[in-house]
Amino acid sequence: MAHYFAIYGKSPFWLAIFYNHFTPLMLLLGPLLLFYVRGTLNDTSRLNKWDILHFVPALIHLIGIIPYLFQPFEEKIKIASAIIENVDTIITINTNYFYTSTVGFITRPILLLVYILYCMVLIWNRFTVSKEDQSIPQKQLFFSLRWLIVLIMSLFFIVVEFLIITYNSIYIKPSIGLINSYPLYILSGVAYCIMSFSLLLFPNILYGIPKRIITGGDTKKAKAQKAIPISEESTTNNEDPFYDLSENIKEYLEREKPFLNPDFSVSDIALALQVPQNHVLYCINDIMQTKFSTLKSNLRIAYAVELLSGDLKESFTIEGIAQQSGFNTRASFYNAFKDKTGMTPTEFIAIQKAKIT
Repeated sequence: MAHYFAIYGKSPFWLAIFYNHFTPLMLLLGPLLLFYVRGTLNDTSRLNKWDILHFVPALIHLIGIIPYLFQPFEEKIKIASAIIENVDTIITINTNYFYTSTVGFITRPILLLVYILYCMVLIWNRFTVSKEDQSIPQKQLFFSLRWLIVLIMSLFFIVVEFLIITYNSIYIKPSIGLINSYPLYILSGVAYCIMSFSLLLFPNILYGIPKRIITGGDTKKAKAQKAIPISEESTTNNEDPFYDLSENIKEYLEREKPFLNPDFSVSDIALALQVPQNHVLYCINDIMQTKFSTLKSNLRIAYAVELLSGDLKESFTIEGIAQQSGFNTRASFYNAFKDKTGMTPTEFIAIQKAKIT
């Protein structure tokens, strides 16, 4: 509501562009949050047939504002100018065919708040049974649950503040709500920065809560694991539920050498082994204790060393060795080779020749 005026200042043009056009997207924030939280907790990105109902409010709102969307832009400029001239008129401007602006303003934060509360319930239910499921890495589980709690509580605080501002704007005056909204923008910006930096500082957040898929051959092993609880402190790599998958990844990389493809990515491993991509990332980062980019580079350099140590060094140029090893450019090959071995490929070849002679 009043935040349009605060963001776009006294520019009728920009206010006419952004005012009301993207409000259906605001009604998608709740469903998208639910899908993210639920998908993280259940280790799946699949939607069920009933999830389409979550899009109904946004669809109804979109249909309702169609007359406004197709208004001449000059009319939208007039509306924007009227709001800039007197922001209190914003609650008298009806841009939805089905309901008034007041209903629209209050519905959006309330609906988002309902989704946030429901996500809290999902997190609480998952947290209460977290110690019973040994098919999930406990350290990653607690790490992800803490992140979800921080995310949900931050959004809860922001939405409650918006509800207060919306209430003041509707039942007192929009200008009052606008004046009171500036501290919210500052606090919201701080909250968003914290969440963004959390993703940068703790990339493990992106792995979610990987849950090992129990196959028939794993049933007895899974029962044995449940019979002997594993504490977070005592868990070692070979006790991790994904240790077997990490060994399968190593075997696949050694056998198939997919890293020789310049476009090799994590998704290639996931497709080949038919496992979710976040499971692969978890194995590489937490069990193998390395980054995918580092693992890929090391494997390529090891392969290049084999080529340079054998007879092929006479029939391939440095560029050819780089391409055969999966590098896109000579420069990237040189840099990676020197970082790994401490010498350039040319120096390595010279040493190999010296050994022969």
